[in-house]
Amino acid sequence: PAGLPDAGRVRVVAAGGSGDDLIADLAAQLPGQRLVVTADRELRGRCIAAGAAVTGPRWLLGML
Repeated sequence: PAGLPDAGRVRVVAAGGSGDDLIADLAAQLPGQRLVVTADRELRGRCIAAGAAVTGPRWLLGML
């Protein structure tokens, strides 16, 4: 979709507790463009509030 950052790097991080909390924290802390792929509405809102671009899994599946 228009407005999403170009794919360049993927970061995989293991969550010791709540995966959603870790994703939202990383979306807020990491510099530069961030893209979060999720179907979860609450997580989507948290990541957008943190300044990350968000898209759904259908977009990612279309990229594969």
